Amino acid sequence: MLEQIEDRRKRCLIVVNPCAGRRKGLRALPKLHRLFDDAGYSVTDHVTASRGDGGAFVEHAEGFDMILCVGGDGTLNEVITGVLRSGKDVPVGYIPAGSTNDFARSLGIPYKPLKAAKQILSEPPMKLDIGCYGDRYFTYVASFGIFTRTSYSAPQKLKNAIGHLAYLLHGIREVVHIHPVDAEVESSDGKILSDRFIFGSFSNSTSFGGVLRLNPADVDFSDGVFEVMLIRPPKNAHQLSRCLRALRKGKPYDSEQISFFRCEKVKLRFPDGDAPFSLDGEYAEGKNEIEIGVLHQPITMLGCRPKRPLVPELAPTDAE
Repeated sequence: MLEQIEDRRKRCLIVVNPCAGRRKGLRALPKLHRLFDDAGYSVTDHVTASRGDGGAFVEHAEGFDMILCVGGDGTLNEVITGVLRSGKDVPVGYIPAGSTNDFARSLGIPYKPLKAAKQILSEPPMKLDIGCYGDRYFTYVASFGIFTRTSYSAPQKLKNAIGHLAYLLHGIREVVHIHPVDAEVESSDGKILSDRFIFGSFSNSTSFGGVLRLNPADVDFSDGVFEVMLIRPPKNAHQLSRCLRALRKGKPYDSEQISFFRCEKVKLRFPDGDAPFSLDGEYAEGKNEIEIGVLHQPITMLGCRPKRPLVPELAPTDAE
């Protein structure tokens, strides 16, 4: 009889990054077990041992009705990559336990593990678009230029100790070494933009890089297009001030130094050499030419409650 009861219980896999944050995820495991056990789930843990381990385990995992990621944005990237490569439509829940948790902020997921878990059990599922950088996936942002190296170069011990401030400190170090990148950006509608840029991003988030913001009214996580932002070097103090103000307010289209538009695919060419990228905070080798695109709603996310303004203040669909 007990075996028959167990057979009727749904199965939940929890993938935990033990190094994320201040080991918050590991400490929360007993409470998470009790919560999901009471909700009718049989829970299995997998504690990651190295980078890429979570994605490999998820890719070959069988028979689970739900997969939870307990860690930072990089761990979520691994879990979603594993789900996509497995070819299975398994719902994914995110319990943020990293240092910055940009994407959790965008999706309206609480930072306290138990609150996030309860929201996973109570909120309706949401379909999520995913980005492609060559043959790699990213969940919410691919970027090059300033603040890009910050996301993957800040030491884990420093991030654990001071969290979000670690990204800001490393970002300040990058500001004094700004090197504009010559790039040609071709959007899916055939428009080409060639210039020198200090930053470029292809994103599906209201917060990224630990620093930058977009207005929630301008971001739809399931519309089949991502937001593209390209920042040129300011030529004087006035341009710099206006650029910073636009970024701080989450309205990049308010600065003449920023090109902001939406599209489903871009081709980037770097005539003077490759430019390294950051994918969800993890290093990606640069290439002289790379195509970045969108997979439309391949992932089912649980526990999301993104903010939506009552009166949307929409950005232009295309901005040169």
